Amino acid sequence: MSATDQGETRHIDLRSDTAIQPTPAMLEAVQALGFRDDLLREDESTNALVQQTCTVLGTADAVLTPSGTMSNQIAVMAFTSPGEEVILGPASHVRNLESAGLAANAGVQIRCIPVDRGTYDTDALARELRASSLQVARTGLISLEATYDLNSGFVTPLENYRDIRRIADEHDVPVFLDGARLFNSAHALGVDPREIAQHVHAVQFCLNKGLGAPLGSMLAGSQAFIERARRLRQRLGGGMRHTGWLAAPGLIALQEWQDTIAADHRAAQQVAERLDSVVGLTVVNRPVETNIVSLQVDPAVLSIDAFIEALIARGVYVKRIGDDRVRLVTHRSASTDDLERACTAIEQTVRSA
Repeated sequence: MSATDQGETRHIDLRSDTAIQPTPAMLEAVQALGFRDDLLREDESTNALVQQTCTVLGTADAVLTPSGTMSNQIAVMAFTSPGEEVILGPASHVRNLESAGLAANAGVQIRCIPVDRGTYDTDALARELRASSLQVARTGLISLEATYDLNSGFVTPLENYRDIRRIADEHDVPVFLDGARLFNSAHALGVDPREIAQHVHAVQFCLNKGLGAPLGSMLAGSQAFIERARRLRQRLGGGMRHTGWLAAPGLIALQEWQDTIAADHRAAQQVAERLDSVVGLTVVNRPVETNIVSLQVDPAVLSIDAFIEALIARGVYVKRIGDDRVRLVTHRSASTDDLERACTAIEQTVRSA
């Protein structure tokens, strides 16, 4: 949460949980660092974060990257060869919001299968998996996402993960999980993150979303996969020396994730309950499963641009995601009082239109 100059109204940023601010403990951890070289695997904070990541996910190794997008791109490049095909859901971040990286970096094409509120159509998956032939691209990877659809935060059921992995193993195709909000999925399912991670060959999660660290992503998998990932990270310009800046806050975030995520989910459900009762507004992703609220504004009441501008004037920031929709994401830096004020501002904006 960013604050305005002293004496001005505090801004409430609900566009994303990337607006979350580091805790005093995270900042203190950075100040106490003794920096060493991660390219040589000598940075103590980074090594501790890698170890904790492996413990939490049940993986053999992990690597720190600057962003979830880089982790996603590295994973696809590590698992595939140019000219192959990646199967994924149509709302996947790696398909829509990574500057065509699948084509530009990995040289692969995509094939979409239906996904209903985070549940992948396994019958379609089985049909669409392809072996190599003269005129057909071989399926090189199945790419999943947790939570699914960054504007809705849908949670994939464990049995769906199990079915996907079974089909993948039958066809000898690896499975990657873009787990940008993996811990939100784990909390919603009531399981440890490793219960999800066991069904995929590699997984990444973002440190700077619900977990609340300032920056970074962890990419985890087998030792062989991570060795290749580290080389690809270097090729893409993500090889860093003094990574303690990222790792020390990330380690604290990873140790405290349960309380942070639980509070965010409760807050989102309360916001959704309140706003869905306002005439002219509809929560389109009800029941809200995680910390994302997708809100439709009736165009007959107010245009989406006028709605957003009116909220900005009241110090509330939401993200436009369509011609009549916005996204609100709850996070630790938006307090109960902040959310109360935001909901009041939204109600007043619609009712005064």
